[in-house]
Amino acid sequence: MKIKTQKTIGILGGMGPQATSYLYNLIIKKAIKKYGVINNDDFPDIVIFSVAVPDFISSKNNQKKAFELLKQKVLDANKIGISCLSIACNTAHLLLPELEKHASIPFVSMIKEVAIYAKKLKLKKVGLLGTPTTLKSNLYQGVLAKYGIKTILPKKSKFKVIGSVIRNVIAGIHSKKDRKNLLIIAQELKEKGAQAIILGCTELPLVFPKKIPLKVLNSLDILAEALLKYYYL
Repeated sequence: MKIKTQKTIGILGGMGPQATSYLYNLIIKKAIKKYGVINNDDFPDIVIFSVAVPDFISSKNNQKKAFELLKQKVLDANKIGISCLSIACNTAHLLLPELEKHASIPFVSMIKEVAIYAKKLKLKKVGLLGTPTTLKSNLYQGVLAKYGIKTILPKKSKFKVIGSVIRNVIAGIHSKKDRKNLLIIAQELKEKGAQAIILGCTELPLVFPKKIPLKVLNSLDILAEALLKYYYL
């Protein structure tokens, strides 16, 4: 049966490109598996803006320039009939409140969707992995707290380790050492009481170990689910 919808999903991506590509593939696979899509014209109508923003993984120094670049894409999206926007980058959600001021269309927040998902799982304490900027910014902590969930962060000495892993993924490097370092940090978070681990950086699902004795909340996977729900339902 043909799925009829006039919606168009907009994705602000390119931060990094590998993560955006991964999100697109997730959406396609989930459309087939969950919504039974079999025809080309039943797949979601998606516009991807791959924005080459300067790095603000470890500091906020380039945040203003990144905002201006993303704002322009939001203004473009307003003009071309996009129904909703999303950001395929956790750290860039720091800019979401200001970007929303320039949008005439709604945003689907990855951070909020992860928090809602964690609440559905009845989690009380979650460990968070992400860029140093994300970890320091209270980006997740504030939203999770609204749902009664405590955020457990890695040791500050591990922030640079995670940042290095993320940079390696962006550069196209996938090493056993990086996976081992992430596994060690995840274990430390579990020992602190974390019931699950949030992969709060869109590069992390590309390198994070597949099998660990702890629930993993993949922020991109959760965003893909939310976008499909918006599109089809």
